[in-house]
Order: sequence, then C-alpha cells, then structure tokens
Amino acid sequence: MAYIHPVIGLVALALLLRAASFGLRSRERRGEHLRARHAQAAPIAYGFTLLTFFMGIFSTWAWRPDLDLAGGWHFRIGLAVIVLLTAGALLSRRVPSDSRARLIHPILGMVALLLAALQVFFGMPLLRF
Repeated sequence: MAYIHPVIGLVALALLLRAASFGLRSRERRGEHLRARHAQAAPIAYGFTLLTFFMGIFSTWAWRPDLDLAGGWHFRIGLAVIVLLTAGALLSRRVPSDSRARLIHPILGMVALLLAALQVFFGMPLLRF
C-alpha cells in the first residue's frame, strides 16, 4: 500500500512532461494547434500532482511513522512543485493578453517539471524494499 504514492508520482511526472511538451511545442511557428492540447493536458497533470502530494502526506502518516510528516527535502521540493504549478495555473488565465504572463508561465512550468523530476531522486532513499 505504501507504494501507491511513488506509482502515482511517476504517472504525474509523465503527465507533467506531456503537458510541458504540448506547451513548449505550441510556441513554435506552426504549433498553435497544440495550445488547446496543452490547456487540456495541464489541469489533468496538475490534478495528479496534487493527488501525489497529498497521497505522500497520507502514506507517511499512515504507514511510515519513522519519518517526519512534513520533513526533509522530498516534502519541500514537492511543496515547491505545487506552489509553482498553482502559480502557473493562475497565471495561465492572463497568457492570451499579457506579455509578462507569456514570459513567466513557461518558466514556472519548466522549473516545476525539473523539480518534479528531481523529486524522484529525493524520494528513492525513503522507499522500503
């Protein structure tokens, strides 16, 4: 049961990568049609990332009393990913009309994706085999 969090986390990472790919390719000359796919994929990836974050808190509370509930770099990086994705989601509403939003939105998304990938390596030592 404790492996639900890592499995959902890998799914969330794959969905984040997919949404980022659509978003990045939509900025190319003939990539406008991918903006709709990015807008469709990003909320799903965000939802899975939120689910992963809260499943991590729950699984630590329920099955890993030897770990601090909100301690360590794995939790801190996960929280940073959630904050960045939330800021990106809120900022996405302004992307069509604000040049600053068009500049900042992909930066937030890419930093969140890189941190989510880094998150895997901080979580691996916490697994019990």
